[in-house]
Amino acid sequence: MKTISKRWLSALLAGLLTVGCVMGLSACGNTEKEITVVAREQGSGTREAFDKTVTDGNGNYLEMKVDGKKVYNTTSRADIQKETGNVMSKVASDKNAIGYISLGSVNDTVKVVAVNGVMPSAQTVLDGSYAIQRPFVVMTNADVTLTDIAADFLLYLKSAATEEHATATGCIWLSDPAKRANEGDAPIPTETYTPRATLPEGGKIVINGSTSMEKFIKRAMAAYAELYGRTADELFTLDLQGSSVGKSAVENDKNGNVIGLSSAAVNQEGINSFNVCLDAVAVIVHPENTAVNSLTIKQLWDIYTGAIVKFSQLTENNA
Repeated sequence: MKTISKRWLSALLAGLLTVGCVMGLSACGNTEKEITVVAREQGSGTREAFDKTVTDGNGNYLEMKVDGKKVYNTTSRADIQKETGNVMSKVASDKNAIGYISLGSVNDTVKVVAVNGVMPSAQTVLDGSYAIQRPFVVMTNADVTLTDIAADFLLYLKSAATEEHATATGCIWLSDPAKRANEGDAPIPTETYTPRATLPEGGKIVINGSTSMEKFIKRAMAAYAELYGRTADELFTLDLQGSSVGKSAVENDKNGNVIGLSSAAVNQEGINSFNVCLDAVAVIVHPENTAVNSLTIKQLWDIYTGAIVKFSQLTENNA
C-alpha cells in the first residue's frame, strides 16, 4: 500500500479549507468582513424617512426626540454620504455594504432588498404594504410674492403635466387632492397648465433641495423650458444639496425666485408646500450579495445601530 506523504496531505487540507471558504463554511468564519453601514447625512429627507421608520419595535427609532431634542441612533461606524449617487456608488463597489436610496434612482449596479417581505413598487407604496416611503415635496416662501416666471413654473409643477415626469423617473405621481396636502390640511387639487404666449418675466428660477428629486425636477425643467423654446440652463439655476438646504433656501428667499424640494414631509409656518409624488426608500446591497434578500424592520435597526455587524448573524430564513 502506497504511503501518503505529509506534503500531499498538507496540500489536500489546504484545498479543503479553500473550498470551505468559498462555500462559506465555518472553517473560514473568521475571514468574514464586517458590514459597511452606509447612511445619508443628518437633514437628508431620505435619511429622515428611513430613520423615522426603522425601529426596534419598542418605541425606539433611528431618529427620535428625547426630552425635546433630536437623537440619532445610527452607529458611529456608519459611512455618511451627502448624495444619493454617492450612496449607490459606495454600495456598488463594496460587497459588504448596505445602504438606502430613492427607488427611482436604483439601477443594475445594486440589488434591492425586500423589507418585511415586501419589495418596493408603485403598488406597494400606494397600498401602504411597503413600509419605508415618503413624499416628494415642492416648497415656496409663503411671505414673498413669487416672480412671474417662478409662479408660472410652480403652476406647471402643480399640473397634470408632471405625471409623465414622475412615471419616467420611478416615483408615484399623486392625483388625490387629499394626499397632495399634509394630513388635516385643505386638499390641493391638480391644476390645469396652459403655456403663455410669451415667456414670463422674472429672471432665472433657483431650484434648491433634495438630491433624490433630481431626475424628476430635471425632466420638469427641460419640458417647461421647451414650451417656450428655451433650454433649462437658460431658465433655471439648479443646486441640489439635500432637503434641509432646500428648506433653508426657501426660508431665506427675498426675491420670490426660489423653489425648494424636499424628500420628507414639510409642515412649517411660512412655507407653502404640496406633495407632488410618493417615493419608496429602497434598501440596497451589492448585486453579488447572496447573504440577504429580505430584511425585517427590526433587522435593519440591528444593522444600523451596530447590534449586528456581519451578515452571517442574520437568521437563515433571510438568506
